[in-house]
Amino acid sequence: MEGKAVNVIKFYVRGLNLLNGQLTIEASFKIASKSRVDINYENSMITPDQLMNMFRKNYDILLGIFNPDGWLEITYVDDTMRIGRDDKGNIFILERSEESITK
Repeated sequence: MEGKAVNVIKFYVRGLNLLNGQLTIEASFKIASKSRVDINYENSMITPDQLMNMFRKNYDILLGIFNPDGWLEITYVDDTMRIGRDDKGNIFILERSEESITK
């Protein structure tokens, strides 16, 4: 089975509305085993455009921090939440959005 994952990282700096925005990373995934998925980077963007223009020079560094390429080992906690560990040693708590539950 293959699918698509979208990671949204929202950020803001109080008092500086120009620095409010989000980094969206899209990746595809393929089930490798009962508890592991392989993840491949597809696309990313920063919004709003003004913020993307500020980060353009260092965009590769920013993507390196949130690099989705690799694998994710998953432990299912319940129908809406999972705990995962990736090939880089990071631990994630993933929650299914309301939008994806209703689809």
